[in-house]
Amino acid sequence: MQEYTQEFAENLYFTPDETDLSLGLWLMRTGRNIAKPNYNAGPRTLGHYSMHFIRAGSVLFQYDDQTIRLEKGDVFCLFPHLSYHYRPADFAVPLEMTWVGFAGSQAAGLLSLVGIHPGVPYATSVLSTEVELTLQHFWSAGALRTGKPRLKFLSLLYQLFDQLDPRKDNHAPQRDTQKEWIRKSLDYMNTHYSENIDVNHIAKLVGIHRTYFSKVFTEHLGITPLKYLLKLKMNKAMQLLKETPLTVTEIALSLSYSDTASFSRSFSLYFGNPPTHYRKQTSPSKK
Repeated sequence: MQEYTQEFAENLYFTPDETDLSLGLWLMRTGRNIAKPNYNAGPRTLGHYSMHFIRAGSVLFQYDDQTIRLEKGDVFCLFPHLSYHYRPADFAVPLEMTWVGFAGSQAAGLLSLVGIHPGVPYATSVLSTEVELTLQHFWSAGALRTGKPRLKFLSLLYQLFDQLDPRKDNHAPQRDTQKEWIRKSLDYMNTHYSENIDVNHIAKLVGIHRTYFSKVFTEHLGITPLKYLLKLKMNKAMQLLKETPLTVTEIALSLSYSDTASFSRSFSLYFGNPPTHYRKQTSPSKK
């Protein structure tokens, strides 16, 4: 570390290019320090976000006319263009910090997911062994990798936010209400109906026994989960037959049917006519 007037510190700085800017999230800097007794930062502002992790000692952090004492293991975040002031709270233990600065349109949303926003720009007891290791990887990626390891930095930023997510600490999460797990199952089916999923798979996803899941789903939707999946597949098949040049075989396999015959049989039972007949009826020559 290099010695400065108020600290021993080292920084790595990064300049985004057009590709970084297009991705919506990029690293600006990473660094670490050991503060001297006269350490006093601010009042100051930054043009980017900067998360400061307290590795030893404690901090008096001032923001928006408020002052809070933060301890080892806590983190505070400087938001762009807002003024902050921070200094050691106890000189008996030297203050040590590691920081990660970043910017982009995704930044505020990711911070909000972990409970950090301008009204509460800090979180407590977050510096786990996992987080420590990720912070070290930021430094090693910047210092040791040649070129511009933007994807490595992106992966580390996402990994850091995942590790800071307070919801991961719920060892016994509350069971979703019926309305919530039905919504979750509908979202899943509407997204993945063309894949090889079944009712067992969906019930397991929402943590409900298949029989009970099917019963409640049918009561709420007026249709069984199996028929709902079939409806999604058949409506998509009809759209593809009408709007695309895909063959019947290509449509069958795209909807996870094992072969053309099983798809044609399902289509005929559902609509009353085979897919080839439907395509002829909706072809431009018939209009």
